[in-house]
Amino acid sequence: MTTRRKRVRPGDVLEVRTPRGLAYVHYTGRHREYGDAIRVLPGFFASRPADFMALVDPPEAYFTFYPAGAAVSQGLVEIAAEHPVPRGEVFPSVYRRECASNREGRVLAWLICEGRRETLVRELSEVQRRLPIASIWNHEALVYYLTQEWRPEQDIGVPPEPRVPAADKPRHVRHYLYFATAKVGKVVAAQLFTQGYVVTSRKSADGNNWLVLVEHHVRDAARELDSAREALERLAQDHSGEYDGLEIEVS
Repeated sequence: MTTRRKRVRPGDVLEVRTPRGLAYVHYTGRHREYGDAIRVLPGFFASRPADFMALVDPPEAYFTFYPAGAAVSQGLVEIAAEHPVPRGEVFPSVYRRECASNREGRVLAWLICEGRRETLVRELSEVQRRLPIASIWNHEALVYYLTQEWRPEQDIGVPPEPRVPAADKPRHVRHYLYFATAKVGKVVAAQLFTQGYVVTSRKSADGNNWLVLVEHHVRDAARELDSAREALERLAQDHSGEYDGLEIEVS
């Protein structure tokens, strides 16, 4: 049943408009570290299904993170139905996350996370490839990956190529911000997350600072990059941190 609520609740099925039709995700709740968690449900629809019972718990659904609360309040997605969260899980207890990558964006090592235990692996096993990935998608990223029918087991560290003409291809950008403490870094990361950026917050490689890695896509690099860089530089300065440059995908 459709609701006009503007505040998301665990169990809400959210309707996402994509170039291939309507798609749906199931909001499962708020993870203590990564924020709003969702299950991505399979399929595209020309119109809203009358019954979501068979849609909400298929074995091929997968988990990721997406600012569902902000997306609903801003009207980017609409609450289409409500269904209990399967098994009461907000997010699986075992997952993987990126540990190290090169300047081309290729992941060099993964961390397999299970509770407080983290295991470093450089090549994923077949089982590990099917684990959900702890990454936060903004709305643009969600629509893109839905449209491409991306799945965790396809992602071994090399992002899929967009199936669009090169001239129309958004360019991936990474900005590097460093702060003296994890507390400050997490405050900044939370602020950027609500602005729609994809944010990774972790200890820096040297172990002395806290890295906030900020990612987004641009089409007009000359205009959009200057604006984003200036805003991030000011934000870093306001929190006694350092903006340490950016990387942009070669067109």
